[in-house]
Parts: sequence; structure tokens; C-alpha cells
Amino acid sequence: MGKMKSILTIAGYDPSSGAGITGDMDTFFSLGLHGLSAPTCTVIQGPQGVEKVYSTPLKYFREILNTIGKGASLQGVKIGVACDEPYIRETAAFLKNKKGIPVVIDTVFAAKNGTQLITEAGISALTKLLFPMATVVTPNLAEASRLCGKAIKTMSGMKEAARSLIKLGPKAVVIKGGHLKGSPIDIFYDGKEFLSWEKKRIDREVHGTGCAFSSLVASFLVLGYALKDAFFTAEEQMEEVLKASYRIDKLGYFYMSAGIMKSAQADRWQVIHGLREAKERLLTLNPVELIPEVQMNVGYAIEGAAGTEDVAAFPGRIGKHQGKIQIKAGPLFDASSHVALMILTYMRYYPRIRACANVRYDEAIVRKAKTAKMDAVFYDRMKESASTKGTEGRGLDIIVERVLKKAKRPLDIIYDKGGLGKEPMIRLFAKNPGELIQKMEMIRP
Repeated sequence: MGKMKSILTIAGYDPSSGAGITGDMDTFFSLGLHGLSAPTCTVIQGPQGVEKVYSTPLKYFREILNTIGKGASLQGVKIGVACDEPYIRETAAFLKNKKGIPVVIDTVFAAKNGTQLITEAGISALTKLLFPMATVVTPNLAEASRLCGKAIKTMSGMKEAARSLIKLGPKAVVIKGGHLKGSPIDIFYDGKEFLSWEKKRIDREVHGTGCAFSSLVASFLVLGYALKDAFFTAEEQMEEVLKASYRIDKLGYFYMSAGIMKSAQADRWQVIHGLREAKERLLTLNPVELIPEVQMNVGYAIEGAAGTEDVAAFPGRIGKHQGKIQIKAGPLFDASSHVALMILTYMRYYPRIRACANVRYDEAIVRKAKTAKMDAVFYDRMKESASTKGTEGRGLDIIVERVLKKAKRPLDIIYDKGGLGKEPMIRLFAKNPGELIQKMEMIRP
């Protein structure tokens, strides 16, 4: 992979992983950067907000920066909660030896619940010592108002504040207008031109938005983006991350994670890729003798799937025509509810089993499966209750549930000999589509 680019965050430590160092590190690693950290303080907080703040002993903070300075090649620095003047002086001394790399300052003055995170002396030192070293500073409306000494409530006020703040030394200023009336608008100013980004307001309180945005800007600058491009790309990324925000309890702030979002995107791509490979393998093997009258489908779920929208399959199913297997379309998520429900039910018992296919019932196929040491269990559909009967495909998850409740280990096959208006069927299960196709090869009559 070659040499990894590294970025340092100097900020508070949030044990709930919603903001500060833990949030920054999540962003860095999600974009392929190695993150390092120097905590100015520990912010005791959870979904209900900040409770207490404890400063890092200055000696320890100094030693951390010295060690990082000697042992790591840094390509960027992001600064969050600066805590107090002594920490800012240590940070400024550290940055004097790191010229030429982007420095992004998120002017965090207070938590959402109003808890102060920096002293007045700290704010003064921040503007005098660190702003002249900054590539970008990213205050919100309240922070910009405090820095400029007057309330900012309009777009024209934001622009006036940006002109004032850029005189303190940073190359660019981003003022976040999340608390403007109407649609939230962020503005970018580099001393030459204003750019803006209008967002849709979301109806939730999300923890760590300022930290996430500034760490995204810093990351894109480290990756070589120009200032304007880093601003726009960070805004685009923020919209995606905010859409995927979540709660870690029933109440309190929402949390967000670029790492979780990227992981989920990668997992969905892997699922589609796995089914595409299975499609090519099926076309090559041409197992028409395994296709039932109601046709076949193959489903595959993402890790930790929660609903049918997390399970992909082939829309229109898999049929046969003139001795050839027919796959009408490529795989899509939420394309087959009955296969998805069986997989989701199976995953409640054995999360690693994430693929399923329905196969034509034949006694010879079952015998061959058992000869191959597969675990195959029969389910009598003639004993189904009225609640499991009805539309084709309904109740199959209940069958899987009932069988797995009694099973002592994962099963390869759950099969039945049909019922009233129901075709006999074999359901084949595996960890992934590749293993599923291997099992199909083993049971072909």
C-alpha cells in the first residue's frame, strides 16, 4: 500500500465516541488516513450531553506532542477543544516545526448543553497564536459572534464576520449557519470570494457535527484537495453522514460515523459483487435441473442485516428456457421479500449464514445432500397453521424459525414435500453465494 498519510487531532476526548478525538479518528480512518491524537482534556459525556470536563495534565500533553513530533511524519493537523492558554501555547510551539501542512481549527467554545470547553484566556490565545497558523477556521454562528463581539443573525452578518476573522491570519474561514432562520447555509471565504452551501434542515439533534465537518475538511486538504474543493466535498460528505445518523439509546442526541457509513456502503457493494459472481457461475454451470416450477432466487444479506432492504436478490427470479438458465436482471436490494425474510430469520440464530436459494425438490437431491454430509431437515407443511398459509412465499420465515428452534447447529437444507397449493421445495443456506453455488454443485442429481 505504500506510505500512509498521517493527520493529528488536538482536541478533547469523548468517551461516547461522538465528538472530539474519537469522532475525528473515525473520520480520518474512513478516508484512508492514519490518525494520531493529543487530548487536551477528557469530556465526560454521553447521549444526554456533557457532565464534566477534566484537563489533561500539561506535562502529559507536552510529552504526547513531543513524541508525535519526533516519531511521525504529519501531513495535517486538526484542532478542536483547545481547553486553555497553556495548551494553546504548547500547540503553537509544536506547529512552528510543522510548516507547510494544512491546519484546520474548529473553534469549539461550548458543548450543546452550554458547558464551557475553553477559558476566556484560551479564546484570546487561540486567535492570537493559532489563527495566524491556520489554513481554515470553522466557527458556527455562536462562536463567530463571540469572536467578533456582536450577534450574527443574517447572511450579511456572516459575511461581515468572515471578513473580520480572516484579518486574524487564517487563509480561509467557514462560518456554519446551522442556527439561521430558514434553511441552514454555510459560507466559505478565502479573502477573495464568498462561496455558500445551502442544506436541508434535519429534525434531530446530532452530536459532534462541528467536529465531523472540520475533520472532513482537514482530511480532504491532506488528500490534496484545493481549499474550495475541500469545503464542497466536506459539505457533500456531511449530508450523507447526517442521513445515516443513529441513536445509541432511546433518548438523547443522535450520533454519526463516517466509518460506519463507509463500512455499510462497502458491505452493500460486496453483497452485489458476490451475487454478480454467482450469476456468472450459474450461467456457466447451467443447473436447470435445480430450478423449481415457481423459479429460483438467490439472496444475500449484508453483515448485521436488519430488514429486507438489507438483502439483495434477483428481481424477476431465475428461470429456464429451452434447456438454458435464464437470469432476467442483475441483483438488487429488496428484490425478493420471501428469500430475504428466510435469511433474516436464519441470521437471528446464526448471523454468519447470510445466503439462501430455493431449489427444486427431488428425493434424489436430498439423498445426495445427505451423502455429502450436509445437514438436511424435513418440515411438514401439511401441519401448518392457517396463519402460515396464504400467498406464495408468506410464512417461509416461520418455517425457518420453527426448524432452527429445534436444531442444535446450522443447517444446510430445510426441505418440505409441499402442501395445499404449495410446490415441494428445498431451501439451501450458506455463508455466501460462492459457498451456495458449491453446495448446488454437490447436490445436482
